[in-house]
Amino acid sequence: MDDELSIRTSHEGTTATVAAEGEIDLSTVDDLRAAVTAAAEEGVDELLLDLTAVEFIDSAGLGGLLELRSTLRHHSVTLQISAGEGPVRQAMEITGLSELLAR
Repeated sequence: MDDELSIRTSHEGTTATVAAEGEIDLSTVDDLRAAVTAAAEEGVDELLLDLTAVEFIDSAGLGGLLELRSTLRHHSVTLQISAGEGPVRQAMEITGLSELLAR
């Protein structure tokens, strides 16, 4: 594993999109948390976290997603997560976090 995570943020109206690529683990989850929190503080109502290009997520990453949901709720921002077929979707379904996935 490479321990690399690249993050891109964009805005359209009151929706922010944060797209991550690489791995979300103990060494990168703080970077993701910071990017999502910063995007949410820019006057958005909804945040789409695009994890379709994430190749690996561990328990620290999953815990970070739960923490982000709570933080964004506190700021009245709806969190939706997009994850293609692969490790993120599998981990979220196994752990019961799949309700965070965008429909």
